[in-house]
Amino acid sequence: MIKNNDLEIASGNIYKTFFKFSLPNMVGLMAMSSVALVDAYFVSQYVSPVAFAAVNIIMPLITIVFGIAIMFTIGAAVLVGTYLGENKIVKARAVFTKVMITISSISLFFSVVCYFFSYDVARLLHANDEIMVYAKPYLEMVALFFLFQALEYSLSVMIRTDGNPYLASIAVLSGALLNFILDYIFIVKMNMGIEGAALGTGLSFMVSTCMLLFHFILKKGNLKLTKYIGKWKEIFFAAYNGSSELFSEASVAIIAYLFNKIMVESLGTYGVEAFAVINISLWAVNMLCYAIGDSLVPLLSINYGAGYYDRIKKILTLSRISVLFIGGLAFLLFTFIPEIIVSLLLDKKNKEAFEIALVFADYTKYAFLFLGLNIVFSSSFTAIQKPFHSIVVAALRGLILPVICIYFLPFILNETGLYMAISVAEFTTIILAYYLWKNTKVIRDINTNLVNYKQVCYYEEK
Repeated sequence: MIKNNDLEIASGNIYKTFFKFSLPNMVGLMAMSSVALVDAYFVSQYVSPVAFAAVNIIMPLITIVFGIAIMFTIGAAVLVGTYLGENKIVKARAVFTKVMITISSISLFFSVVCYFFSYDVARLLHANDEIMVYAKPYLEMVALFFLFQALEYSLSVMIRTDGNPYLASIAVLSGALLNFILDYIFIVKMNMGIEGAALGTGLSFMVSTCMLLFHFILKKGNLKLTKYIGKWKEIFFAAYNGSSELFSEASVAIIAYLFNKIMVESLGTYGVEAFAVINISLWAVNMLCYAIGDSLVPLLSINYGAGYYDRIKKILTLSRISVLFIGGLAFLLFTFIPEIIVSLLLDKKNKEAFEIALVFADYTKYAFLFLGLNIVFSSSFTAIQKPFHSIVVAALRGLILPVICIYFLPFILNETGLYMAISVAEFTTIILAYYLWKNTKVIRDINTNLVNYKQVCYYEEK
């Protein structure tokens, strides 16, 4: 049996603990997102611009499958973290076992559907005849590895919650490095085209997953698979509590889906190529900021379960500063060197697509200033078990406001309204999220430094 004060999350130096969990998580999730960036780079440079557009067409589906894994994982991690904070190890293990079973089953279902109905799925994602040549084989190969993509993420989160963030980051980083090497071998040396990119990605996920299993094989923490799994209603609560995280991921997928539809219909393939650059950039920044929000789940949930409100307040401040720094850096890059960023994925000779991408970048860069704070708001609500508030914030930025802005702003501002849609949606969300935050009882208690009995015991022992 462990005590609350034996958990570093609940008793260690607050700054050291925050960066110990957030930095490896940032590195890990950036490594995960780099898989898409690396694929996009090699495909755009060594296959064709149309193949690059095909990757962007399939991206929303991959993001949704990944988002479902995130939903169950983060919701379950909140329960696991809370149980660990309350010394309920058996219950924590039961939740861990159930989430592994659930994620594996759902991933395999998507693999079967997407492999055997790849043409129909690609059509639903708005692949035209030109893009379909690359989209269908890419989807078929990617679908074979959905299970390992989901398990890589889920196991890395659970291992961090179980107190081993470094192994999680090392495994994910190793997978990202392997993906780069395999993409080079399969695409550049073996000329396997877009299928080579998908195969390299899938194998990298597989290797990372195997590395993560050593945490359980070597019995480094409290979590393990168990025959006792208790009631399945915890998984339904986990899905509900983590559904905001699905919306956070879905925001990129939905925006990509809608813009791909509009671009295919109005501009054709080169319109999709132009937006693909923006979509990949949003994905990268979103994942970095999400890494901070993701780190909040074990940090806040365990301290919330232990009742250490003062630590929660400091963690929240550090997380906000971190995402503002990330978003601000992205904004500056798109302000001063947008041509360099766009040229990494688009050849300047592809003049029409290149110019449209620059226009998109000029208006979308403002979204980087707000999206990180919105993610932190949503993740914080999840960690303190306020799923409704979290869902509202995530749904606003992930579904409701993007749809409204994409379809209605062009009526007011013509083509400019379309380019501004993402930034307007993020800015509006942050206003509404802040209102919810200030009017939530738990947050008012934290902000007024309410100290309960557990806190008093903690500081007396220190």
